[in-house]
Amino acid sequence: MRHMEETPSKAERLAEFFRRLGAASAASSGDEAYRLLCSTLDQVEDEMSGLPNQPERWLTLDRMFPPQSDRMSRVEGCAVTRFENLRHITYIAANGAIEIRSRRRRNGAADVHFSKAGSDGRMLIEFCPRLANRNL
Repeated sequence: MRHMEETPSKAERLAEFFRRLGAASAASSGDEAYRLLCSTLDQVEDEMSGLPNQPERWLTLDRMFPPQSDRMSRVEGCAVTRFENLRHITYIAANGAIEIRSRRRRNGAADVHFSKAGSDGRMLIEFCPRLANRNL
């Protein structure tokens, strides 16, 4: 286990997660995108956080965990799955597109922290245009 002064901050680990997720091959389905997102985040946290992978302790560990199925819902009118988390919302489209948005609003809209096209080249808002309204 690492000493606290050697452990990268959560912001640094998040940046590495986004870097790796962006560099990975595009997913061709929602299930594949979800597995990619989960495995990439777990890998980054296993390597960099020094904390155990115990999602049930999400309140007490300073570790990031992938979206959980109990926080999942469907976006009406689109083949998109939405995962609500404490500080962000993750969208995964049936074409494999992924988008992670802040729950905080600036000028009435949520900031997009990460966006990746599915293997067909379409981004989330191209796959589901109604999600162009960042208030959803």
